[in-house]
Amino acid sequence: MTLALVPMKDLGEAKQRLSTLLDEPERTGLVYAMLRDVITALRAATNVDEIAIVAHDRGYLDFGVDFVEEAVNEGYNEAVAHALSRPPLTARDALLVLPGDVPGARPEEIDRLAAPASPGTVRIAPARDSDGTNGLMLAPPGLMATAFGPGSFARHAALAEAKEATVEKTNGDGIAFDIDTPGDLVDFCAVDGQSETHTYLDVSGIRRRLLAEYPHGFTDGKT
Repeated sequence: MTLALVPMKDLGEAKQRLSTLLDEPERTGLVYAMLRDVITALRAATNVDEIAIVAHDRGYLDFGVDFVEEAVNEGYNEAVAHALSRPPLTARDALLVLPGDVPGARPEEIDRLAAPASPGTVRIAPARDSDGTNGLMLAPPGLMATAFGPGSFARHAALAEAKEATVEKTNGDGIAFDIDTPGDLVDFCAVDGQSETHTYLDVSGIRRRLLAEYPHGFTDGKT
C-alpha cells in the first residue's frame, strides 16, 4: 500500500513570498484552493491507497482525509519525519510526499510517481526549474530522510545514491508547476484551466487584477 503525505505550513505563515501580491485572506484562500486540487488529484490516482495531511494548524481538518497533527510547525522535512515517527504510517510499502501547492498535478502524473516499486527505490518529480522537488516516492517509507527546499532535487538524488537505492525521475507539466513565488502565480494566472485554484483566482478577482498589472509576465512587466 502507498501512503500519500501532504505537509502544510501554518496558515498564517503559508505563502509569505506572495505577500507583495496578495493580502493574508487572499493567501489563505489560495492555499485552501490549491490543497483541494491536490487532494482531488490524489483521490483520483489509482496507485494511492491513503492520504494524510501533516500540519500543526487545525484549519486543515476539514478536507476529508486523515490528519496527522504536529505539536509545532517546524518545517516541511520535520513534518514528514513527525508523520513517520508513528509506526502505523511506516507499515506501508511506499510513501509519496506531495506538496499542497501543485494545483495542476494530474492523477496520471501521480500514478507514474506512485507506481508499485521494488524496495530500495526512490522516485523524484522535479519542479519546473529542475532545482526543487515537487513529488517524492520512497519504497519503503523509511528508506531515507527528506531534504525539501532549494536544491532538493540534487540532494534527494544524492541521499538515495548514498543508500544504494535505485533513483528514477518522473516528469509532468502539471506536477512540476508549483505556486511559490510571485512569478509562479502570475504565470499560473496566464494559463486557463478548470481547477479549484483557477476558479478561486477568477471569483476573487485576483487573476484579473494580476493579468492587468503584469500583462507580459512578472519578470518582464511591472516589478
